Amino acid sequence: MTNTGPQKLDDGLPLACPSEKDIESRLVVYRDPADVRTTFQLLTTLLVVLCLLVLSAVGNAYQYWRRPDRIVVDRSNGQVLMINDREYGETSAVRMMPDRPNEADKKYLVGEYTRLLYGINPATRAADLKAALEMMVPQSAARFAAYLKDQHILEQQRAESWQAVWTPQDTAIDRLDPYTLRLIGKQEITKVVNNSVVRETKQLQLTVKLVADPAGRNDANRRMGFLVAAIDYKELGS
Repeated sequence: MTNTGPQKLDDGLPLACPSEKDIESRLVVYRDPADVRTTFQLLTTLLVVLCLLVLSAVGNAYQYWRRPDRIVVDRSNGQVLMINDREYGETSAVRMMPDRPNEADKKYLVGEYTRLLYGINPATRAADLKAALEMMVPQSAARFAAYLKDQHILEQQRAESWQAVWTPQDTAIDRLDPYTLRLIGKQEITKVVNNSVVRETKQLQLTVKLVADPAGRNDANRRMGFLVAAIDYKELGS
């Protein structure tokens, strides 16, 4: 038989069921101390690894952006002039000073520029002209390239198999404008005209106007720090 009535104690009183509130008030949450220590140790290890990762990233960035140490040795006598950016004097051949492009740099740049233009080597002509145009102010280079194309100068040189030796004879800086150089040189040309070899010698007077390169010294300007702004051509004789 199933007894559906309320249960009673032996003394006849009904048995009361505990409420949910009473159960919650008696509930005790227990955490294993070893588990807590393990979690804390893992969190601490993670924080340490993150700190090391940040320090490593900062160190790598510093090593990437820092200026490399400079070591200068005079090879003529083996004397050290600079180690780790600390100067140790100078020698009769070498002296440390701030980098300022000077007259020698201007003359070297003009010499290289005119050699690329007037010293014609058929095997390297395209590369030489490209290098010469890179040594010019971009707007001037565009105008000069358009001039060569409009006058069909390069086409004529290819058709007649031009080759030329360029010999600079005198280079001087204008007394009134330190950025203008005047150059006299000789161009000895060998070409083929009507299946005959023709040799021709020209003496040229060039006036080259330079400007300071905003990018400083780089490979395009031959590490000289200047660009060619304009060039004027005049033939003196043959």
